[in-house]
This record gives sequence, C-alpha cells and structure tokens, in this order.
Amino acid sequence: MNAAAWLLAGEPARIALIEGEARVDYATLRAGSIRNAAALLDAGLRPGDACVLALPDGIEWATAFIGMLWAGVRPIAINPRTASEQIADLMLDSGAAAALLEDGAARALGDKRAIDLGEWRRRVERATATPAAAPAADDDPAFLLYSSGTTGRPKGIVHAHRAIRDAHVFARDLLGARPEHRFYSSSKLFFAYPLANAFFAGLRLGATVVLDPEWPDPARVAAMVERHEPHIFFSVPTLYRRLVDAGVRFRGLHAAVSAGEACPPALAREWQAMTGVPLVNGYGTTETLSLVLYRTAEMDAAHPTPLTTIHPEQLTSGEVETWRLWFSHPAVALGYSRVVTHDSARFADGRFAPGDVFRRAPDGEGWLFAGRSDQLVKVFGRWVDVVAVEQAVQERMRGKAEEVCVIPAQGEDADMIRLHLFAIPGDLPPPQVLAAAQAAIDSLPPYQRPEKIHLVDHFPRTDTGKLRRNELARSTG
Repeated sequence: MNAAAWLLAGEPARIALIEGEARVDYATLRAGSIRNAAALLDAGLRPGDACVLALPDGIEWATAFIGMLWAGVRPIAINPRTASEQIADLMLDSGAAAALLEDGAARALGDKRAIDLGEWRRRVERATATPAAAPAADDDPAFLLYSSGTTGRPKGIVHAHRAIRDAHVFARDLLGARPEHRFYSSSKLFFAYPLANAFFAGLRLGATVVLDPEWPDPARVAAMVERHEPHIFFSVPTLYRRLVDAGVRFRGLHAAVSAGEACPPALAREWQAMTGVPLVNGYGTTETLSLVLYRTAEMDAAHPTPLTTIHPEQLTSGEVETWRLWFSHPAVALGYSRVVTHDSARFADGRFAPGDVFRRAPDGEGWLFAGRSDQLVKVFGRWVDVVAVEQAVQERMRGKAEEVCVIPAQGEDADMIRLHLFAIPGDLPPPQVLAAAQAAIDSLPPYQRPEKIHLVDHFPRTDTGKLRRNELARSTG
C-alpha cells in the first residue's frame, strides 16, 4: 500500500495541520497532496524518481512530501538552509531528478532541475488531474533521508513504505496519544526524529500536527507552546534545559519526549517537577527512523519500544562489558544509497546496528547508553564512561555555563586518552566559569577528571543540532 494513503486516512473534517493561523483538515490535505502529485507528473517526474525537498516546515512542505509519495516519487527532505554546493553534491549522490527549493536557493544552485517555490505554486495551481496513488509494496523505496554527518560525509538512507505504516505505535501505546491530540516538535522535519514521531505518527493517528516555518529557539518554542497548547511535545535535551530554566508553562500537556542526544536524568526529574509530566527519553537513529529504546526518570534502564526486537552482540568483557545492539523494527531502512565503508554502523538481515555502545543494566533488565564506540575509553588503565562524566559535570555546573561537554582525545602519547572539558560561558565572566568548571572536575574520581578546560563561544553542530564531537576533539591538538 502506498504510504501516502496511510497519512491521509484521518477523519475528513478533523484538522490535520496547523501553521500559524492556517488550519487544514484531512479532506483538504488529501486534495492538496494529490494536486501536488499531479503537478509532479506534469513536470515529467515518474515513479522511482527522487526529488530534493528543501522548504521550511509548513503546509506546503507537507503537501509536497505526501504528494511525492502519492506519485511514487521519492522525496529527499533536507535542511532549507543547506548550501548550494552541498545540494549539488547530494543530488549527484542520490541521482535526484528534481529539487523543490526556495526561490533564492534555486537561483543559487543554477541547475535546470531546480524548481523554485514561486514556480511550484503556479504549477500546482494549474494541475487539474487526480492521479491514483502509485502502487507500492511494503518494501518498495518511499523516501530518503541524509544522516547528520557526525561521523563523516552524510549518508543517504533509503526508507520503505512500511516505515510509515506503524509510525504511530510508539505514540499510541507508550504516550497515550489519541486523534484529538495536537502534536508539536521543536525540531525540523528534515530530521528523522520529528518526521517519524510527530509528523508521521500524528497523521497516522488522525490527529493534528502543529508546524512552524521559523527556526526554533527557546523564545520561539515558548511562544508556540503558549499559542497552540500541544498535548504531545517532542524536543531535544539542550532545548529542554532552557525551557526548564525559563519556567515555560505547558498547559494541557499529555506527554513529552526527548531524543537526538542523551538526556541527563537530573533534567528529566526537573522537567517532571515543573510540568507534572514524565519526560520520555528516546533513542533512535536516521536508519531506524522510529525510536527503538525509551526510558523515563523512574526507570533504571532503557527498554525496547513496541515492535522493536533487540539482538545483542557482545563487544568487550571483563571489567566493563559492552554490547552492540542490533535492532529489528518495521521502520528500519532498506540500506544506504551508496556503499559505506568508513562507519561502524551497519545493516544485516533486515536489522540495523548503530555505531553506539551499550551496557547491560545491573539487574540485567534493560540497557544503558554508553555513547559512541569512542566515548567509552580507558584513562590511566580505568574504563571511563564519557557520557556519565559529562552528565555529572553538567549537573555540578548548572547555572554556571550555558552548555558543557566532555570530549576524549589522544594525548601526546598516541596510546594515551585524555579528557577535555568544553564550556560556553553564558552570562558569567570567564574566570567564574573556569572556577566552577575546576570545582566540578575536582569532585570527580581522579581517573575521570578532564585535564584541560576550554571556554568557547559555541559548539559546532550538525543541521539537526547534534554536537560535532570529532571537531572538538581535533581542536584539542
């Protein structure tokens, strides 16, 4: 079954999308998506073609994306702020037949395959045909996403139609989401996390999805929450920290999810104290699309989400046992768009294993995230969980720095790993931040202590907001 049909199956009169003052019900969303499909076919695209989609989140983005699915054209959702050189590389990598871009981006690209938004609107207005949905089997390719590039060159990830079929199960079964709820994510739809858990899940449930074309910052998110009062909220740890610090009021909130990076347990407790709503810490990747692990502040470890099966592979034994987890889930991607040899993440037999390391919970029930394979390191002969050290420092430096992270890097001796503490000062003078950082370091066991403190203006991040830890590690040399 074509995945677009699943997304358009909500009650016709129920509001499907909200963008500012605009409201679109499911009947209108269906008609608009089919009209977009007709415009694509009129433009010469055919089932099996791929088309870059680089527009701000909103109703036009939604009808274009679903219209592509309906027509059998594979959308490639990317950041609308992507530089033209990167778009050109991506089109070469994916073999895209067209690119739907904002007007300025289309001019900058200078490629005849680019369609600017103004021209696209005219084509949709002229389209009159009502094509049937392109036939599709569960395992037929439906759309592509590109990885964040935290481990190197971004990878094209091919997702099947089946990825959308069960996208709502996590929200329905664990969050208690219902058709009358409003979904809102602060993260943008070119990022797998909000695409699957807010956009796909909300529409699959026949609920309402709130979209915002503006770039998120704490003030903007607070304004959106005040205006639309979402019931199901999705964000990332950095933004949750700022929302808690600002005391943003969430009226009528039913569930909240944090993903994208590890969420400190202390932050989850503070959030629940402020809102009365548990913060569900989710784990997933662009390759799994859906969240495959979850944990709340009351849980001692992460457990598989509904429909997820875990196949553990032991990596190390002895003092610290570590595991690679292979995930089976209906949303696991078909694979990469090209051969990938530089990454520890991999597909096999319909399963996917990220380049992350896990430890078993002490009672053997559930899993503890230990970071990427380079974040569980030996320092002075002792195993150090860099994620745990970072969270301990963050807790001790709360209010003393805007952001903090701990990075392992090679010392002068190539066999020696040293820890480095990076901090963004925020409002306090640098000497006070340095003093607070040193006090936090001194409170740690000696072998866990970062040996150098770096004050920086900002952290390098990917388009999806993930920290570029490798870039910080290189700066220590």
